[in-house]
Amino acid sequence: MWQISAGLGLALLVLSGAFKLYYDKKEAETEMFQFQLEQSIQNQKTLETAIAEQNDTLERTIKNHELVIIQVERMQLENMEAQNEVEKIRKKFSKHNLNMLSLRKPKLIENIVNRGTRAVGKDFEKLTDPKQFNESDNSITIAAN
Repeated sequence: MWQISAGLGLALLVLSGAFKLYYDKKEAETEMFQFQLEQSIQNQKTLETAIAEQNDTLERTIKNHELVIIQVERMQLENMEAQNEVEKIRKKFSKHNLNMLSLRKPKLIENIVNRGTRAVGKDFEKLTDPKQFNESDNSITIAAN
C-alpha cells in the first residue's frame, strides 16, 4: 500500500510540476500579448498624431496654393492693364513724329521732358522716403505730397 501512496505522491508531484510549467508558459504568453497590445496602442496614437499633422500640412498647402492662384490672377490682370497702357502709348507715339516736332518746337519738347522728369523724381522720392514707415505701430503711412 505504501507503494501506491508513493506512486500517487510521485504522480501528484509530476502533475504539479507539469501544471507549474504550463502556468508559467501561459503567464509569459499573457505578458507578451499585453506588451504587444500596449505597443499597438502607442503605435496607434503615433499614427493618429502623424495623420493629424499631415492633414494640417495639407490644409496649409491648399490655402497657400489658393493664395498663389489669387496672386497670379491679380498679376495677370495687372500685366494686361500694363500691356494695354503700353499699347495706348505706342499708338500715341505712332501718331506723332517726334523728330519733326522737336525740330520745329524744341522748347515744347524740352518742357514736356522736364515735367516728366520732375514727376518721376517726385515718385522716386516718395518710394524711397524712410519716413513712410511709422515705427510706433509698425504700419505703413501714406506720404501725402
